This record gives sequence, C-alpha cells and structure tokens, in this order.
Amino acid sequence: MTDFDILIEGGEVVIGSPPTIERADVGVKDGRIGAVRSSLAGATADRRIDARDLLVSPGFIDPHSHTDWTVLINPAAQSTIRQGVTTEIVGNCGVTLAPVSPSSSTSISALLKSFGYTGTIGWLSLADLFDEIAGEGTSQNLAWFVGHSAIRDAAGVRGPRVDATQTRRMQRLLAESLDAGALGMSTGLEYGSGRDASTEELLALAQTLHTKGAGYASHIRNRDASIDAAVDEFFSIAHAADHLVQLSHLNVRAGTGAADGAWERAAQRVVDERQRGLRVLADFTPFSNGIGLAEGLMPGWFLTMSASERSDLLSSPEGRARLKDDTDRYWRFLQRGEWGRVSFSVAPGRPWYEGRQIDELAADLTLDPWDVFFDAVAAAGADLGALQLIGDLFTPEHMREAISHDHFLLGVDGYSTVTEGVLGERTRTHPLFYAGHVHYLAYHALSNRTLSIEDAIHKMSGRVADHFAIQDRGYIATGLFADLAVIDLRGLRSLDTTSHKGTYVDVVPYVLVNGVLTVDQRVHTGARAGRLLTR
Repeated sequence: MTDFDILIEGGEVVIGSPPTIERADVGVKDGRIGAVRSSLAGATADRRIDARDLLVSPGFIDPHSHTDWTVLINPAAQSTIRQGVTTEIVGNCGVTLAPVSPSSSTSISALLKSFGYTGTIGWLSLADLFDEIAGEGTSQNLAWFVGHSAIRDAAGVRGPRVDATQTRRMQRLLAESLDAGALGMSTGLEYGSGRDASTEELLALAQTLHTKGAGYASHIRNRDASIDAAVDEFFSIAHAADHLVQLSHLNVRAGTGAADGAWERAAQRVVDERQRGLRVLADFTPFSNGIGLAEGLMPGWFLTMSASERSDLLSSPEGRARLKDDTDRYWRFLQRGEWGRVSFSVAPGRPWYEGRQIDELAADLTLDPWDVFFDAVAAAGADLGALQLIGDLFTPEHMREAISHDHFLLGVDGYSTVTEGVLGERTRTHPLFYAGHVHYLAYHALSNRTLSIEDAIHKMSGRVADHFAIQDRGYIATGLFADLAVIDLRGLRSLDTTSHKGTYVDVVPYVLVNGVLTVDQRVHTGARAGRLLTR
C-alpha cells in the first residue's frame, strides 16, 4: 500500500490565514490532505504530480453563484472546474429551482428550458431536488441557499399583500428547506416577485431563520439613489435573523443617481456591524461590465400581465410610451439615453441581437434605441426572465476599492457553463462565465496589483469557508478535504481573460475535488466527486 494516492511535489503552496506562499509537497490520501511538508520525496504514491513552477492553491469557493440553474444540464461544471472552482455557494438572489408548487412550476420550467434542460420537473421540495442532483452526480461541491422568490411563488403569493395564512405557508416552506440542509434564505429585492415583498414579510421569515440558526443573503432592494435605505433594510432583517449574513454584490453602478459617498457608507456599515458582533460580509464581481436582467427595468404592473397582454401593450406607441416613463430603475442610466453602455447577452426570439450594442443596433435598423429594447421584450414573450443584458457598470476606482476591501469576498455572480448547445449559446457573449474567477488573479492581482495573489486566493477560498461555515475546506492543511487547484502562473500572467467568450481557460492544469483528479493535465476527467454540502 502506498503512502498517498496523489503526491503534488515542488509547488509554491498557499498556506494559512493570513495566507503565505511556501514551497512544499502535498500528499493526498482517501479524499483528504494527508501531509503538507517541505519535502515528501521519500514517500510512495500512486500518482505523482510535478508542480515545480506551479502554484498549489486551495480550491476556489465562489460565495455568490447561480450554478444551481445549470447543474442539471452541466453536472460536470465544465467552465468553473477548469478555473479551479471546487465549491460554489448557490441559490442566490431569491431565484431557486425549489420549492415548487403546481402554480410555480411553469416559471421554473421556463427558466430551465432557457438553459437547454429537456427533462421534467420531478421534484417539489429542496430535499427532492437534492436527491435529483445526487442521482446525477456533480463535479463540484455545492452549498445552497433557498430562494425567497421561489418560496413566495410556491406559497401562491402574488403582489405585495400577504395574509397570515400565506405567511405561515412561507415559513413552513422555508423551515422544510432549512431542514433539508439549506444554509439559509436568499432574496432578490430588485426584480421579480421579491420586489413586491415588504420589510414586514421578510422580518417574519427572518424569525424562522433565527429559530433554525440559518443565514440570510440579499440582493438588496436598491443600489443607486436609495441605497442607504436599502442597506438599512438589509441590516434590520440581518439582526432579526442574527446568524451569518451576506450582502450580495454590494456595488454602485456609475451614473445611476447614488448620493456622494453612498457606497463608502455602505461598506463602512459592514465594518461597524462586524465590530458590534454581526457575522456579515459583502462580495463583489470581477469585471467592470456585468450581466443584468431586462425584467429588472420593468414596472410591477407590467410583470403581472400575461404574455398576450404585454404583447398588446407593446404593439402600440402609446403603450411603449407608458412603459418608457416607468422604467427609471435598476440601470437608471438608460433613462439618460446611455445605450452605448448596454448590449444584449441573451435575446429569446431575437438571437441576432445577441452580442450587439443597443445603440449600434438602433443605428443599423434606423430605430429609436427604446424601440430596439421593446422589440426584444416583445419577442421574448413569456420568456422575459431569460432576456439578459450586458452593461458597463463600474468605474475602475470603484472596483479597486471594493476588491481590496478587507470585508469583501470575491465572487462571480454567474453560473457554470459549457461551450456547446443551448447553454453554450447563452453564455458566449461574456467572459464572466469562462474566466471570471481567474480574472481576479490574472488582472486584479498580477496585472493591476490591486491585491496580492495570495490575498486574492484567500478571499476566494478560506475566507469564504470561514464565513459560511463550510467545514474542512478552503485551506491546505493536514486532515482537510483535498479540494485543490494547481495553477500555471506563467500562463496566468499572459492570459487575456476578456478573449474567453465561449472558450475554456487552460491555466489550471490540475484540479482535485475531494481528493479525486477532476482536471488532469488540463483535461476534464469526467469525475463527479462533488458533494452537496448541507447545513
């Protein structure tokens, strides 16, 4: 019998907190790290990996992912595992695939279909969904929040009014999801059903979180002119839950009316609340441009219409004028006519729009940019939720300040994808999906020197594990699970992440998940050694 299953030799190893880089050998045995020493040259191993000139890192843990939307289509987690992402915290922004009721299954089915899923929804509860995923297996570990909007829809809640019976129904669905192993509840308060929820409704659900000792993650209600009030609301709910809380992608989009110093006040609030004992962190995203949902611009009265009613409204100039006058939200710079900042990422019914800037399309079609946008909304029909935009959102100064902030984790706010099929078509317009995680290292750490590479890695691994109580992961130390990424630093330094639209990166030649080689010499092995990490 050999000493180790796998022995990684001679690499520069990211160790500890605060992180340091030390030359060491790492031995892996029975799914865990068996030893970390300056030399294990005398040890025997079934497989030896020469890591000279390579960086051995803890596998990355994405603190804010939507891979739960694609795991049934892409259980191999192709685009993220190839970047060294071994764990993703999913179920964010309120939109999850469970719980489901007969009345909410249509919208969930439409969401899955938009990614290329051809199966049926054979689950109702989060526990059922976990069984479905476990049956297929996955190449990554997944930890889960349950979505508030999913709970709301499954409970049959429509609009802002919620009675006592509906509140109890939502609390029951939340409790069942937490008992199944969810980390907590997420909200998406800027769009969809979540936009209708009152603070009182969320406080009632926070009581259930508090009782169960579960967490709260929120895409807050506003990140522009009303960000101060939105942050106040977040912390009122956070204190009611009184467990781990996450302020998701805390950013301020340039030119959207935020008061001077609004982001700085929000970031300082995180610092102050931590000093008072609240377990809170925020996170950020890697690129200055990002993905947005077109429905976030839409008023509530429009979203409650049927697809045919929307079509009728959009068929008349008067209807479009009414809608235009009520879209000053979400990406508010569009009200100032800054269409050069926006392109289509996914346009159901108008695939030839995808990848095109709206102002350029308008010029080519001799149309007003609003009409180009409304034509896309009309073409999407019942699939409006799948209509995605790419916007130039953040200034370089804002990004540097957030990414280097002590209390900001580094997430991507995307989902694992592939290069082919419907899912590949959906994601070929932005490098976020294929290179977002390594962009932090290649650009923000090595090129821009916003932070050191070891600090960037820590914000993408151990710091995340500590905050979300992901046990025995996020670090390289004896006894922990062997979730490891072996990174080609030379390749990373020359990597143009922005060119990876629809193509995988190849700067992580080896990835281990629970001790199993899942990427071997830059090739996905097909292994599905990931686990569902329940609370």
